[in-house]
Amino acid sequence: MGEQNFALKPVAEACEEALVTAGGRGDEENMRVSTPRGVFQVRWDERGGATAMGQLPFFAEYLFATRLFADWIEGCPLSYVSPNAPKLADVLGA
Repeated sequence: MGEQNFALKPVAEACEEALVTAGGRGDEENMRVSTPRGVFQVRWDERGGATAMGQLPFFAEYLFATRLFADWIEGCPLSYVSPNAPKLADVLGA
């Protein structure tokens, strides 16, 4: 009903650009997922029942691409003054 005529919102564009298909082998597909800590290669396996990381790489990429995590860190009122204090991103990411 005309949905194809609507422009993508910036968040949807960022998410579509962030996920890059790197190629596949058989029924498994390799994908590169960009996160703040680097690029991860993820292989989707339909035969697998569970994975160690589950959907976490895709969620991390979503937070990175939409700047939701960065905005959360910038707006966080926490501050640590100890020389041994962890980084705010590590605290909020945990």
